[in-house]
Amino acid sequence: MSEKNLKIGIIGAGIQGVCNALFLQKKGFQVTLFDREEPGSAASYGNAGHFSPYASVPLNRPDVIADVPSMLISSRGPLALKWNYVPKMIPWFARFILNCRQEKMMHTAKNMHQILDLSLPAFDELFEEIDLDGLVENNGILYVWTDQNMKSRELEIRIRDQLGVKQQLVNKKEIHDLEPNLKPFYHGGVFYDYARHARNPRKILIKLFENFVNKGGKFLKLNIQDIDFDEEKPVLRTETQRFIFDKLVIACGAFSKRLTDKLHENIPLDTERGYHVHFKDYDHLISRPIVYANRGFGMTPMEQGLRVVGTVEFGGLENSPSNLKVSSL
Repeated sequence: MSEKNLKIGIIGAGIQGVCNALFLQKKGFQVTLFDREEPGSAASYGNAGHFSPYASVPLNRPDVIADVPSMLISSRGPLALKWNYVPKMIPWFARFILNCRQEKMMHTAKNMHQILDLSLPAFDELFEEIDLDGLVENNGILYVWTDQNMKSRELEIRIRDQLGVKQQLVNKKEIHDLEPNLKPFYHGGVFYDYARHARNPRKILIKLFENFVNKGGKFLKLNIQDIDFDEEKPVLRTETQRFIFDKLVIACGAFSKRLTDKLHENIPLDTERGYHVHFKDYDHLISRPIVYANRGFGMTPMEQGLRVVGTVEFGGLENSPSNLKVSSL
């Protein structure tokens, strides 16, 4: 069977699913996207908007276990738990701890670097076909920190040096010159001048999705509930319908495990929920995304205002979102 006749189904119409669909479409495959919501309704809408090819330092670092208790105790810490979910995530957390070793960390970092190193050229290839209209800015991304947790910062810098990641260490004066409106609480930082950010992540996704549809791609707003096989071909099932494809891509984020479990794939995947808030009309205060490394949160200037993102919450797929308490600027 020729590639033009091969049918591929993709579950998930976020940025991963849509970009996969476009590249497969370029290779001549017939692609159908499925999602229970409209494209870009979840994480692909609410993310920090960073194009960050430097982000190869993984979470499974030897120093992270010692930091977890203080992260949980602090109301301003970057980590939160839904305590009713703790018993369910113990198997995942145990495997995570076993992978927090130097050799495991470097294995992850090296492979992440190989993938991320290709990310900007890949996006550029897709962006050539759409009108971005000021939706991506090339002002770099700035990380700042205080003298606390300096061993963690030094580890990150050392790993990126080993991988050959371009990074520019900056002092207090250089940070002030880059972002004069930022309160000088910091002691140092690192600047990635080639990194980019999105002014509106969802608008970019919608433009990519419309390009996919205009080129003959198909989108079905359906909730895929089950996967099985018919003569080695994947079969997707809703409550009332079934679809047969030659190949299948599962790209529905944290919900992917519900489907991969049905394929008897024991993937140790758990749910990481993030939060964001917008401060309308304050996006002019900074020129680029700024990440405060000690606290694990960042600010990105966007069309909707200054978007502040942070707090990694482990709580599964069923718990409702937590209430955020935010002080006004």
